[in-house]
Amino acid sequence: MARLPDRSSRFLLISTFIICLLVLFIDFRFGTFKPVQNFYNSSSISIQILSKDYISSPIYRLVSSIWDTKRAKDEIQYLKEELEKQLIENYVISNKKILNRNFFSDISNLENTNLNLLPAKVASFDVNKYRCCDKHRMFLLPEVSTIVDSFKVVINSEGIIGQSIRINRNLFEVILLSDKSHKIPIQNENEFYCEANGLGIPRKIFCDVDLTLEEKSFELDQQIFSSGLGGIFPKGIEIGSIYEIQDISPKEVRLIIELNANPLSSNYFGVLQ
Repeated sequence: MARLPDRSSRFLLISTFIICLLVLFIDFRFGTFKPVQNFYNSSSISIQILSKDYISSPIYRLVSSIWDTKRAKDEIQYLKEELEKQLIENYVISNKKILNRNFFSDISNLENTNLNLLPAKVASFDVNKYRCCDKHRMFLLPEVSTIVDSFKVVINSEGIIGQSIRINRNLFEVILLSDKSHKIPIQNENEFYCEANGLGIPRKIFCDVDLTLEEKSFELDQQIFSSGLGGIFPKGIEIGSIYEIQDISPKEVRLIIELNANPLSSNYFGVLQ
Protein backbone atom coordinates (compact mmCIF):
# COMPACT_ATOMS: atom_id res chain seq x y z
CA MET A 1 0.00 0.00 0.00
CA ALA A 2 1.35 3.43 -1.01
CA ARG A 3 2.53 5.66 1.76
CA LEU A 4 1.21 9.27 1.82
CA PRO A 5 3.63 12.08 2.54
CA ASP A 6 3.57 13.43 6.07
CA ARG A 7 2.47 16.99 6.96
CA SER A 8 5.97 18.50 6.85
CA SER A 9 6.54 17.19 3.34
CA ARG A 10 3.18 18.51 2.15
CA PHE A 11 3.94 21.90 3.65
CA LEU A 12 7.35 22.01 1.91
CA LEU A 13 5.79 21.21 -1.47
CA ILE A 14 3.05 23.81 -1.04
CA SER A 15 5.60 26.42 0.07
CA THR A 16 7.84 25.71 -2.91
CA PHE A 17 4.90 25.98 -5.30
CA ILE A 18 3.80 29.30 -3.78
CA ILE A 19 7.37 30.70 -3.97
CA CYS A 20 7.64 29.70 -7.64
CA LEU A 21 4.31 31.38 -8.41
CA LEU A 22 5.44 34.48 -6.55
CA VAL A 23 8.73 34.60 -8.48
CA LEU A 24 6.89 34.24 -11.79
CA PHE A 25 4.41 36.97 -10.81
CA ILE A 26 7.18 39.39 -9.75
CA ASP A 27 9.15 38.68 -12.95
CA PHE A 28 6.04 39.10 -15.10
CA ARG A 29 4.83 42.25 -13.25
CA PHE A 30 8.11 44.09 -12.69
CA GLY A 31 10.62 42.34 -15.04
CA THR A 32 12.94 41.62 -12.16
CA PHE A 33 14.81 38.81 -13.90
CA LYS A 34 14.81 40.48 -17.30
CA PRO A 35 18.50 41.53 -17.04
CA VAL A 36 19.43 37.96 -16.21
CA GLN A 37 17.47 36.70 -19.20
CA ASN A 38 19.01 39.32 -21.45
CA PHE A 39 22.45 38.42 -20.19
CA TYR A 40 21.77 34.76 -20.88
CA ASN A 41 20.49 35.49 -24.36
CA SER A 42 23.38 37.81 -25.20
CA SER A 43 25.86 35.30 -23.80
CA SER A 44 24.35 32.55 -25.93
CA ILE A 45 24.51 34.72 -29.04
CA SER A 46 28.10 35.76 -28.27
CA ILE A 47 29.15 32.17 -27.72
CA GLN A 48 27.55 31.13 -31.02
CA ILE A 49 29.24 33.98 -32.89
CA LEU A 50 32.62 33.32 -31.29
CA SER A 51 32.43 29.60 -31.89
CA LYS A 52 31.48 30.22 -35.53
CA ASP A 53 34.12 32.90 -36.18
CA TYR A 54 37.00 31.40 -34.23
CA ILE A 55 36.34 27.66 -34.20
CA SER A 56 33.92 26.38 -36.84
CA SER A 57 34.82 28.76 -39.67
CA PRO A 58 38.63 28.45 -39.30
CA ILE A 59 38.35 24.65 -39.19
CA TYR A 60 36.10 24.67 -42.25
CA ARG A 61 38.43 27.05 -44.09
CA LEU A 62 41.45 24.91 -43.16
CA VAL A 63 39.84 21.69 -44.36
CA SER A 64 38.61 23.42 -47.53
CA SER A 65 42.06 24.92 -48.15
CA ILE A 66 43.76 21.53 -47.75
CA TRP A 67 41.25 19.92 -50.09
CA ASP A 68 41.50 22.73 -52.65
CA THR A 69 45.30 22.61 -52.51
CA LYS A 70 45.34 18.84 -53.06
CA ARG A 71 42.84 19.14 -55.88
CA ALA A 72 44.87 21.95 -57.47
CA LYS A 73 48.09 19.90 -57.20
CA ASP A 74 46.40 16.88 -58.75
CA GLU A 75 45.03 19.02 -61.56
CA ILE A 76 48.41 20.66 -62.19
CA GLN A 77 50.10 17.25 -62.23
CA TYR A 78 47.49 15.94 -64.66
CA LEU A 79 47.90 18.94 -66.97
CA LYS A 80 51.68 18.64 -66.77
CA GLU A 81 51.56 14.98 -67.76
CA GLU A 82 49.16 15.70 -70.60
CA LEU A 83 51.47 18.48 -71.80
CA GLU A 84 54.47 16.13 -71.68
CA LYS A 85 52.62 13.54 -73.75
CA GLN A 86 51.60 16.19 -76.25
CA LEU A 87 55.18 17.44 -76.54
CA ILE A 88 56.36 13.89 -77.21
CA GLU A 89 53.73 13.54 -79.93
CA ASN A 90 54.87 16.86 -81.39
CA TYR A 91 58.46 15.60 -81.46
CA VAL A 92 57.35 12.50 -83.35
CA ILE A 93 55.31 14.60 -85.78
CA SER A 94 58.24 16.95 -86.43
CA ASN A 95 60.46 13.93 -87.22
CA LYS A 96 57.73 11.90 -88.88
CA LYS A 97 59.41 11.38 -92.24
CA ILE A 98 62.70 10.26 -90.70
CA LEU A 99 61.06 7.93 -88.19
CA ASN A 100 58.61 6.41 -90.66
CA ARG A 101 61.38 5.83 -93.18
CA ASN A 102 63.32 3.88 -90.55
CA PHE A 103 60.49 1.95 -88.91
CA PHE A 104 58.40 0.97 -91.93
CA SER A 105 59.42 -0.95 -95.03
CA ASP A 106 56.60 0.54 -97.11
CA ILE A 107 57.75 4.11 -97.75
CA SER A 108 55.34 4.86 -100.61
CA ASN A 109 52.94 6.81 -98.37
CA LEU A 110 54.90 8.10 -95.41
CA GLU A 111 52.63 11.06 -94.72
CA ASN A 112 49.67 8.80 -93.94
CA THR A 113 51.64 6.23 -91.98
CA ASN A 114 51.03 6.36 -88.24
CA LEU A 115 53.94 5.41 -86.02
CA ASN A 116 52.87 3.48 -82.93
CA LEU A 117 53.84 5.58 -79.91
CA LEU A 118 53.29 4.04 -76.49
CA PRO A 119 53.30 6.55 -73.59
CA ALA A 120 54.97 5.35 -70.40
CA LYS A 121 55.35 6.94 -66.98
CA VAL A 122 58.38 6.81 -64.69
CA ALA A 123 57.94 4.11 -62.06
CA SER A 124 61.45 4.27 -60.60
CA PHE A 125 64.51 6.37 -61.35
CA ASP A 126 67.42 6.67 -58.91
CA VAL A 127 68.53 10.24 -59.65
CA ASN A 128 71.43 10.07 -57.18
CA LYS A 129 72.83 6.98 -58.90
CA TYR A 130 72.32 8.67 -62.28
CA ARG A 131 74.38 11.66 -61.15
CA CYS A 132 77.14 9.84 -59.31
CA CYS A 133 77.59 6.47 -60.96
CA ASP A 134 78.11 5.02 -64.41
CA LYS A 135 75.00 2.78 -64.49
CA HIS A 136 72.13 4.85 -65.83
CA ARG A 137 68.81 2.98 -65.80
CA MET A 138 65.17 3.81 -65.24
CA PHE A 139 61.98 1.78 -64.96
CA LEU A 140 58.86 2.81 -66.85
CA LEU A 141 55.22 1.84 -66.54
CA PRO A 142 53.39 1.71 -69.90
CA GLU A 143 50.10 3.58 -70.03
CA VAL A 144 48.48 0.51 -71.61
CA SER A 145 49.16 -2.91 -70.14
CA THR A 146 51.28 -4.50 -72.82
CA ILE A 147 54.62 -6.21 -73.24
CA VAL A 148 57.34 -3.82 -74.37
CA ASP A 149 60.03 -5.75 -76.22
CA SER A 150 63.71 -5.13 -75.79
CA PHE A 151 65.64 -2.88 -78.19
CA LYS A 152 62.76 -0.40 -78.64
CA VAL A 153 63.66 3.30 -78.92
CA VAL A 154 62.58 5.40 -75.93
CA ILE A 155 62.17 9.16 -76.35
CA ASN A 156 60.96 12.25 -74.55
CA SER A 157 60.04 15.62 -76.02
CA GLU A 158 63.76 16.46 -76.53
CA GLY A 159 64.85 13.34 -78.37
CA ILE A 160 66.21 9.84 -77.84
CA ILE A 161 67.08 8.90 -74.26
CA GLY A 162 67.80 5.18 -74.61
CA GLN A 163 66.35 1.78 -75.42
CA SER A 164 64.06 -0.66 -73.67
CA ILE A 165 64.89 -3.89 -71.88
CA ARG A 166 61.81 -6.08 -71.53
CA ILE A 167 60.70 -7.16 -68.02
CA ASN A 168 56.95 -7.89 -67.94
CA ARG A 169 53.56 -6.50 -69.00
CA ASN A 170 53.49 -3.87 -66.26
CA LEU A 171 57.08 -2.65 -66.16
CA PHE A 172 60.14 -2.38 -68.37
CA GLU A 173 63.70 -1.15 -67.92
CA VAL A 174 65.38 1.54 -69.99
CA ILE A 175 69.13 1.74 -70.47
CA LEU A 176 70.06 5.37 -71.09
CA LEU A 177 72.47 6.46 -73.79
CA SER A 178 74.86 7.76 -71.13
CA ASP A 179 75.10 4.35 -69.39
CA LYS A 180 78.71 3.22 -69.56
CA SER A 181 77.74 -0.16 -71.02
CA HIS A 182 75.62 1.33 -73.80
CA LYS A 183 76.71 1.92 -77.39
CA ILE A 184 75.06 3.85 -80.21
CA PRO A 185 76.30 4.26 -83.83
CA ILE A 186 76.57 7.96 -84.72
CA GLN A 187 77.59 10.19 -87.58
CA ASN A 188 78.02 13.85 -88.42
CA GLU A 189 77.03 15.84 -91.50
CA ASN A 190 80.38 15.01 -93.15
CA GLU A 191 79.60 11.28 -93.22
CA PHE A 192 81.92 10.55 -90.31
CA TYR A 193 80.81 7.34 -88.55
CA CYS A 194 81.65 6.11 -85.09
CA GLU A 195 80.26 3.84 -82.36
CA ALA A 196 79.80 6.04 -79.31
CA ASN A 197 79.89 4.74 -75.74
CA GLY A 198 78.11 6.05 -72.70
CA LEU A 199 80.47 8.08 -70.57
CA GLY A 200 78.76 7.27 -67.25
CA ILE A 201 78.09 11.00 -66.81
CA PRO A 202 74.61 12.52 -67.22
CA ARG A 203 73.87 13.40 -70.86
CA LYS A 204 77.36 12.54 -72.06
CA ILE A 205 78.63 9.96 -74.55
CA PHE A 206 82.06 9.74 -76.20
CA CYS A 207 83.75 8.48 -79.31
CA ASP A 208 87.48 7.85 -79.79
CA VAL A 209 88.65 8.77 -83.29
CA ASP A 210 91.78 7.42 -84.95
CA LEU A 211 93.21 10.20 -87.15
CA THR A 212 95.78 7.95 -88.87
CA LEU A 213 93.20 6.48 -91.24
CA GLU A 214 92.21 9.80 -92.77
CA GLU A 215 92.31 13.46 -91.88
CA LYS A 216 89.17 14.54 -90.07
CA SER A 217 88.15 17.87 -88.68
CA PHE A 218 85.81 18.46 -85.78
CA GLU A 219 84.61 21.55 -84.00
CA LEU A 220 82.67 22.34 -80.86
CA ASP A 221 78.88 22.42 -81.14
CA GLN A 222 78.99 20.33 -84.30
CA GLN A 223 75.75 18.39 -84.62
CA ILE A 224 75.78 14.62 -84.17
CA PHE A 225 73.12 12.26 -85.56
CA SER A 226 72.20 8.62 -85.18
CA SER A 227 73.63 6.67 -88.12
CA GLY A 228 71.01 3.91 -88.19
CA LEU A 229 73.69 1.20 -88.16
CA GLY A 230 72.91 -1.63 -85.80
CA GLY A 231 69.21 -1.63 -86.60
CA ILE A 232 67.89 -0.14 -83.36
CA PHE A 233 68.04 3.62 -83.60
CA PRO A 234 66.64 5.34 -86.70
CA LYS A 235 69.04 7.07 -89.05
CA GLY A 236 69.25 10.86 -89.14
CA ILE A 237 67.88 11.80 -85.70
CA GLU A 238 69.90 14.54 -84.04
CA ILE A 239 71.03 13.24 -80.68
CA GLY A 240 73.44 15.96 -79.55
CA SER A 241 76.48 18.05 -80.35
CA ILE A 242 80.22 17.98 -79.69
CA TYR A 243 80.80 19.32 -76.19
CA GLU A 244 84.56 18.80 -75.88
CA ILE A 245 87.48 17.54 -77.98
CA GLN A 246 90.23 15.82 -75.99
CA ASP A 247 93.64 14.90 -77.39
CA ILE A 248 94.46 11.32 -76.41
CA SER A 249 97.58 11.11 -78.57
CA PRO A 250 99.01 12.96 -81.60
CA LYS A 251 96.85 10.78 -83.84
CA GLU A 252 93.82 10.12 -81.67
CA VAL A 253 91.15 12.35 -80.18
CA ARG A 254 88.14 11.77 -77.98
CA LEU A 255 84.89 13.50 -78.84
CA ILE A 256 82.68 14.22 -75.85
CA ILE A 257 79.10 14.60 -77.04
CA GLU A 258 76.37 16.27 -75.01
CA LEU A 259 72.96 14.70 -75.60
CA ASN A 260 69.91 16.79 -76.43
CA ALA A 261 67.48 14.70 -74.37
CA ASN A 262 67.56 15.11 -70.61
CA PRO A 263 65.82 12.21 -68.78
CA LEU A 264 65.28 14.47 -65.75
CA SER A 265 63.14 16.94 -67.69
CA SER A 266 59.98 14.84 -67.75
CA ASN A 267 58.01 12.08 -66.05
CA TYR A 268 56.49 10.77 -69.26
CA PHE A 269 58.28 9.08 -72.12
CA GLY A 270 57.33 7.43 -75.38
CA VAL A 271 58.27 4.03 -76.79
CA LEU A 272 58.48 3.79 -80.59
CA GLN A 273 57.05 0.47 -81.77
